[in-house]
Amino acid sequence: MPQEMNAGTKESADFLTYVRPFLEEETPLSCEKFCKVSLKQVKLDQIDLRRSTFTDCTFSSCSLAQASFTDVTFAHCDFSNSILTDAFFDKCCFLSCRCIGTNFGGSVFKHFSADDSIFQYACLDRSRMTDIHFTHCDFTEASAAESVLRRLTAKDCQFLHNNFFHTPLSGIDFSEGEFTSPIVSSPPSELKGITVNLIQAAGLAGLLGIHVKIS
Repeated sequence: MPQEMNAGTKESADFLTYVRPFLEEETPLSCEKFCKVSLKQVKLDQIDLRRSTFTDCTFSSCSLAQASFTDVTFAHCDFSNSILTDAFFDKCCFLSCRCIGTNFGGSVFKHFSADDSIFQYACLDRSRMTDIHFTHCDFTEASAAESVLRRLTAKDCQFLHNNFFHTPLSGIDFSEGEFTSPIVSSPPSELKGITVNLIQAAGLAGLLGIHVKIS
């Protein structure tokens, strides 16, 4: 059985040693605090974390495929170029995190929030999101094709050149941020039911073959 450690913050030196038995026995880790963990090209597939926090941690080009996170907070963490395909996030929060080029393909997000975080070039294709709140996030050139988005709010976020092919966006209000040049079907059925401001609407009109003159 995995050995328990005294309560406290765990750093890089003992992180892998500590989690390895849990991974081998497919046992969840609960009520943990991890700080300043820095890993590169490490495989942590199917890790199961619950009611825990990560602060100032870096997972560079790591694999966390099919990982499960429940009630986990990530603050000032970096998952750039890592693989989190088919992962599960429930009641999780990203605070000032970097996920540049991160692959979240096929993942499930429930009751998830992200604030002041970067998801540039991230892959969210085939993801399922329910009860999501994004604030001050940058999704420039991220892809969320063939995804399901339910009850998603976005405030002061950047959605520039995103792939939303076959992803219905109905009910999402993009008016309080940037929403430019999405990749969608022709005609753009994905955009039906969205809310945008006048400037955004003028830019999107081109997808319908309409030229708008702003005097």
